[in-house]
Amino acid sequence: MEVIVFLCLMVAGGWVLGVVGFVRATSLRPEVRLLRKRIEELSSAPAAENTIASLRPEAPEAPSLRSPSLPEHRPDAVTSPPRPLPPRLRPPPPPIPARPPLDLETLLTARWGIWLGSAALLLAGVFLIRYAVEEALLGPGARCVVAMVLGLTLLGGAEWLSRHPAPPLPGGFRADQAPAGLAAGGTAILFGAAYGAGPFYELLPPMLSFVAMAAAAFLGLAASLRYGQLTAATGIAGAFATPALVATDNPSLAGLFAYLAVVSAAAVGVVRYTAWTWLGWVTAAAGALWVVLAGIQGGSEIWAAAAFVPIAAALNLLLLPPAALDHPIGRRLAWLPFVVLATAGLTLEIIVRGPEPRMALFALSPLTIWHGWREPRMDRLPWIAALAGLLALLFWALPYWHPTGEALTVEGRVEAFFPGAWAPKVIQPLIFSTLALAALHALAGLWMERRAPRPLVWSGLVAGVPVLSFVVAYAQIARFQTSFAWAGVALALAAGLTGTTALAMREGSRPRAGAHAAGAVAALALGCAALLENHWLTLAVSLFLPALAWIEAAADLRPLRAVALAVAGVVLTRLLLNWYVLDYAFGPLPLANGLIAAYAAPAAAFAVASRMFRRRGDDLTVAVLEAGAASLLAMFVALEIRHGFGGAAFDGDLSFNETAVHLLTLSVQAAAWLWLWRRTSRPMLAWAWRIGGVVTLILGFGLLLINPGLTNDRVNDGTLLAGYLAPAAVALVARRWLDRRRIRATLGAYALLAGFVWITLRIRMGFHGERIGLFDHDAEDAELWAWSGAWLLYGIGLMAWGIRAADRTCRLAALAVIGLVCAKVFLIDMSDLAGLWRVLSFLGLGVALIGLGAVHRRFVKPPTG
Repeated sequence: MEVIVFLCLMVAGGWVLGVVGFVRATSLRPEVRLLRKRIEELSSAPAAENTIASLRPEAPEAPSLRSPSLPEHRPDAVTSPPRPLPPRLRPPPPPIPARPPLDLETLLTARWGIWLGSAALLLAGVFLIRYAVEEALLGPGARCVVAMVLGLTLLGGAEWLSRHPAPPLPGGFRADQAPAGLAAGGTAILFGAAYGAGPFYELLPPMLSFVAMAAAAFLGLAASLRYGQLTAATGIAGAFATPALVATDNPSLAGLFAYLAVVSAAAVGVVRYTAWTWLGWVTAAAGALWVVLAGIQGGSEIWAAAAFVPIAAALNLLLLPPAALDHPIGRRLAWLPFVVLATAGLTLEIIVRGPEPRMALFALSPLTIWHGWREPRMDRLPWIAALAGLLALLFWALPYWHPTGEALTVEGRVEAFFPGAWAPKVIQPLIFSTLALAALHALAGLWMERRAPRPLVWSGLVAGVPVLSFVVAYAQIARFQTSFAWAGVALALAAGLTGTTALAMREGSRPRAGAHAAGAVAALALGCAALLENHWLTLAVSLFLPALAWIEAAADLRPLRAVALAVAGVVLTRLLLNWYVLDYAFGPLPLANGLIAAYAAPAAAFAVASRMFRRRGDDLTVAVLEAGAASLLAMFVALEIRHGFGGAAFDGDLSFNETAVHLLTLSVQAAAWLWLWRRTSRPMLAWAWRIGGVVTLILGFGLLLINPGLTNDRVNDGTLLAGYLAPAAVALVARRWLDRRRIRATLGAYALLAGFVWITLRIRMGFHGERIGLFDHDAEDAELWAWSGAWLLYGIGLMAWGIRAADRTCRLAALAVIGLVCAKVFLIDMSDLAGLWRVLSFLGLGVALIGLGAVHRRFVKPPTG
């Protein structure tokens, strides 16, 4: 146990040292600013002197004695009065004396030693009390008195030292740290004494116990205000660590959190008057940690831990000065403690599963609404409280329940259903809590949107919280199953939001009307979700994207772009990352089936919405919608092919014929995105053609290697054309639209190989039918000769095109093909062919090679050197 305590205190000591180091670094900022100002004044002094010199009148030049034009007696010239000089500059300030070097000995004794000494004083007090307990030397009352006397003695020593300051030390130490160290230790021991006399030993009644802890807290507050941040850091650390260091057989959570509430109030009070923001964050984090630890420990007084959450949040909000909101650090001081405490309350709800934590989370809503009305710069706090309440509803552990209706069965088959009570009793608290949360935020939003400086924040509460509350209740009770009753609730919610939309329009506030209209659209989508299932539900949700785009433009409501982004994310996740979509019933008809509603229609909705949103700005929402349209279209085409070849099923094996059609459609789509990108320069289209092109090339080269000649798959003219010749043609077309040599070379190589494989396999199919496996049927003499002739013609054609287009790469490829033909003729045809076929093979090769040489010498210019 001693090791654990020592480690805890070492961690706390390290934390204290880090905080004090941060504070000391911050205190040097005024000196740095003053030094910078003086340097600027010194640098501007020479320039000012030069300016003064340029303004002085120059003395007249003496006449030359050799000049014949000057008379012997010249009258006195009329002189003008001299121009006044500008005021003299202030003398430069004296140089700042160099800071003495840092003395390590002084650092170890006057700073770090004092910090560790304050921690040692705290340890001494704690272990003294513990020793007295173990040895039964003193009773509980005497122990508390001794601790109190020790704490007051340390505070008195700190005051005496502060009134008798030590001389300045070398190394830049401006203040004596000893008073702060003594005050820090004394403050922590006084906190422990008050806690021991109150909840720990129960020597005082609850009211006096609270008064004692409050007195200790305010005494620590006063000490920290006088002795600085070291006292506050050590005091707060000791205050929050004292309950953990002292064990008791009968712990009282009520007393513990009453004590923590007083400590939090004292700490936030210090923050209010000193602007030590770190103290506010540490206080909230420590209190939240105690809430979680109480949930893990359990007990009958868990309500105390739950009540601490809204109490601590209220302290942070009420004691925060309004001037703090003018600075980013002050605004973070308002948001972060609240979020930390709400997170602790949610953790408590997950651990305990009782009504107390969720009631505490629900209490955050009226607190934040009131504070948002009181301080307009905090009007987003109700959204955080609403989120905490919605998560509390979502984590609500409902027991198993049955519908209250009665089913009429005939021979085991349900023929009718008699309705019962409107809802079972076990789910009624959830329903009432959901209605209360939604109504509170909706009414507050309706009231404040006409009075607040930023009405859209409150209008969002009206549109968002009721809809999200419906989603949570629908998930908890109906588990997203289709239900006419829930669809009716969604329709009623949509009707109510439509009414508030009309009211806002009559009042001339189009942005408010747009926010309410977006909520009505979301409610209609939820109604569709309650009636529809599978792909029909996704279709209904996607069709709301153009509606949101129209409302965003009509009401000038840019936040709806974020709503559309969230809707698009839901649709894409459901259609692209949902493996269960393959189990949906799309119907047996090819092409005209449910895939049109599942993928083609959402793709069109994405495309239309992206175009509508792009009229008012090109942002992430537009990019996601464009990418979604391309992805959904590709998925639609792929699933239609799979549906057609699989006979309305998606779990069959992948054949060559199906793969060939996939390759053709992918190549056409990639080329189409490339063409559109060249015309529009849309970034998402660039990504679309690049990704589609890479996938197409991988699949295309894969079919070149694993072709029907090796696998003996069934083929036909159409699938051979789709698998090789047509993608090669698309690659050649796309090659003309690209400038990068590597991509052009890759596409050209693929087209060359695909054309060669198509010629080979097509000749093979002409001799052997649909099964063209090279290892299943021997090649005939005519087939070998046909290969040689066709390959030779293919090479000649490539050479002719290379000569015509002055493409040396194409000519080299032609020579490679012709070289392959030569190798085949001499290695295979010479041994396998016989009679006339052998003669024709060599005759054709010879004539072709001679003619090719003649053509090459006449039409191809040699490279110049």
